[in-house]
Amino acid sequence: MTMRRKANLSLLLLALLFIGAAALTYWYPGTWWSKLLLYSAEAGLVGALADLFAVTVLFRHPLGMRWVPHTAIIPRNRTKLVEGVAAMVEEQLLSKSMIKDKLMAYSIVDAISGWVDRKGSGGMGIAEKGWELLLSWLKGTDTEKLAGKLDGTVRKSLRGMNLSRYGGRGLHWLLVNSDFQKWMGQVVDYAAKRVASEDTKKAIRAMLAKEKDNFVSEGGSFTKWLKRKLVDFAEAADALNLDDAANTLYTDLQSFMNDLRDPKHELRVLVEIRLMDLAEKLETSEDMAATIERWKLELLDEVSLQPSIHALLDSMRGMLLAGSELKYLAAEERQLHVDDVKNWLSELIGAYWEAFKADEETKAQLDRYLKQFINGVMEQEHALIGRIARKTLEGFTEERLVEFIESKVETDLQRIRLNGAFIGAGVGALIFAFLHGIYGPLLEYLF
Repeated sequence: MTMRRKANLSLLLLALLFIGAAALTYWYPGTWWSKLLLYSAEAGLVGALADLFAVTVLFRHPLGMRWVPHTAIIPRNRTKLVEGVAAMVEEQLLSKSMIKDKLMAYSIVDAISGWVDRKGSGGMGIAEKGWELLLSWLKGTDTEKLAGKLDGTVRKSLRGMNLSRYGGRGLHWLLVNSDFQKWMGQVVDYAAKRVASEDTKKAIRAMLAKEKDNFVSEGGSFTKWLKRKLVDFAEAADALNLDDAANTLYTDLQSFMNDLRDPKHELRVLVEIRLMDLAEKLETSEDMAATIERWKLELLDEVSLQPSIHALLDSMRGMLLAGSELKYLAAEERQLHVDDVKNWLSELIGAYWEAFKADEETKAQLDRYLKQFINGVMEQEHALIGRIARKTLEGFTEERLVEFIESKVETDLQRIRLNGAFIGAGVGALIFAFLHGIYGPLLEYLF
């Protein structure tokens, strides 16, 4: 049973009790209990009716009687109510100082990264969503127009960018966060397979023959004749055999490539060390930065990037949307499928996501930027909070506003009616007790 039905039932019961008490007083005029019942019922009925009237006039005119003053209080004061609520929301509930205090005590970056991880997505989930957006974007893009825009944007960005410093940081990050030796191994495997081919042996033989011809053809006539005779004598004595020399070089080269497959080979380790040194120099060397800056400006003045960007975008769209394949750079017999690109991108983003979460300095810096941005927006647009609240409430009709407020306090208002009925009845009983138990006997005693 709802609280409204309980309140209505209490009013009905008091009305019936009042009628019954009046009848009992008529039938038993001299009895104290009939008068007590009448007093209690009368006071309870008055209290219940008074609270019913008070609750009703908050929202509407009782029985439609618009001539009764001070009724339908909320609808009549709708404008004041809207302004008061909007001011309270803007100046108290969501004031500037309160928002700033909460914002400064809250780590936005940790909250966002935690939310992403709780959703079970993490870096892989971000990569998946990014992949879907990329495919959707490629389907509806005019690559020629986009290439023109990108060409202008890239030129402008490159002119104001310190390529040396960013290049050094990017190279350092790749060397630290990626498996460089794995990539180097793929290059070595590719080179070893090319070295093992018969074409390589033929190329070595042709190179030696060319060097022999160059040796013989240099100098004067006598010198050339003498060199020719010496070479012929050496070949006749088998002291100079280009085929054996080519085979030896070919065998030694294959042996060197096989040794180079070891990730701990001194040459591979040296390459990685030199690349780390290069990354450091790119970040710190003023001379290298100036040289790269000069090359960059000359290149931007002489070369247009639009054809290359257009070709790259068309290639990307053709491969990713049509499901075509590209050859690996380091393995001709393998094909680069769309899933390979997707998996590589997912692994890269996943690795960067984990590195980002562990980098407290970067997170703190990003958090400061976000807070500064939000503070700036709040300073400019804080009044928007009040306008939103005001506009929302102004969109309520009188009926909807009454229904909205009444629904929030319905239970408490009906309890007020119940309290009025019970307290009224109790007060009636107390008045009867005072009049007939104290006041009446006192008057008889005195007079």
